[in-house]
Amino acid sequence: MGRATIRAGLGLAALLCGSGLAPFAVLEAQWQATIAARGSAFGPIDSADHTGQAPTEATVALDASLFLEWGEGRYVARAAPFLRWDPSGERTRADFRELGISAIGERWEIAIGMKEVVWGAAESRRLVDLVNQRDLMGGGDAYLRMGQLMADLTAIRSWGTIDVLVLPWFRERTFDGHSGLLWSPLPVDADRSVYGPGAGTWRLDWAVRWAHTLGPIDFGISHLQGNLREPGFVEITDSRGRAALAPRYDVGGQTGLDLQVAAGGLIWKLEALTADPQPGRYAAAAGGIEYGVGDYLAAFLEYAWDSRGREATTSFGDDFFVGGRLFLPDGQLSAGAYFDRRTWNTALSVAADWRLGSAITVGLEAGAFLGDSSLEPPLGRRQQTRVAVTVSRYF
Repeated sequence: MGRATIRAGLGLAALLCGSGLAPFAVLEAQWQATIAARGSAFGPIDSADHTGQAPTEATVALDASLFLEWGEGRYVARAAPFLRWDPSGERTRADFRELGISAIGERWEIAIGMKEVVWGAAESRRLVDLVNQRDLMGGGDAYLRMGQLMADLTAIRSWGTIDVLVLPWFRERTFDGHSGLLWSPLPVDADRSVYGPGAGTWRLDWAVRWAHTLGPIDFGISHLQGNLREPGFVEITDSRGRAALAPRYDVGGQTGLDLQVAAGGLIWKLEALTADPQPGRYAAAAGGIEYGVGDYLAAFLEYAWDSRGREATTSFGDDFFVGGRLFLPDGQLSAGAYFDRRTWNTALSVAADWRLGSAITVGLEAGAFLGDSSLEPPLGRRQQTRVAVTVSRYF
């Protein structure tokens, strides 16, 4: 991936010193950018309500990041703009995944602005990734996060690391395109979202996490209080008088645990949560083992469970997951399969990336659903036969 590094010279240093900002006299900037063109083709949808969905989708996306450091590393500014263009206009979006500033001490850090926070350990489901909203417009199996406005205080102590986050602005989940379809025959109208009592776009939510390492054990305990990121759904009538589903966001608490234990070539993983949205509290868990062979192969075996059963907003609520990732000199190959323990419905996926020189990669993704769709939770994200090709250019 291309990267440019700029060091401000004597002219900038003299300017800063003259303005009384001597601690900022040494400035380092790094930037990188990726332009990716993606084309996807989808199999037929077995529902008359989705017949208007085009069998193909195409996007061009720009991901960039700028990193500024000064004050001998005590201050950092980050910007990560994101732009996606869809010829249909359905998924065109401009956003920031990160846009903020940090002050860093020996045993603490304060960050203010838009930021991505990544928590969790499991491969099959991301349960304790509580803070950032998901972007379902990207397609495929990618887990894309939307930037979250926050003030984040991190304290590093001998007994662990504490993160305290204040979250003043809530973002709704995106649902456009094939990736936003549910198993329900009703389409999702994301523009008609509803909020439960106390919920809203501007409210002061908060989250906290304690993480620690004890020998081969890494664990984190987290809690989010406020607008829950995962919506429920209510039936509405859209502007054309047709039945549709509107996302419903509720206020509640969501507590999570993530755990990793290294034992020789094995890593035992677990994510678990309990949350209390409408209509009531539920629990979910995902965990299993990862087995590594050198630096070139990783294999996964996990089980995912959700207490909501057919009311779950995931298709993977009672499923075994088997997967693997092979690292090659010029790319990587990954594959995975979910097997429903009760119905034996199966969702398959495979992805490969190859580097062409130092600045271009070509990616291929494919997925398929095998089984009876009527047995899937109606509010789960639809697993659909698909093929996608992505060409990326790095700067």
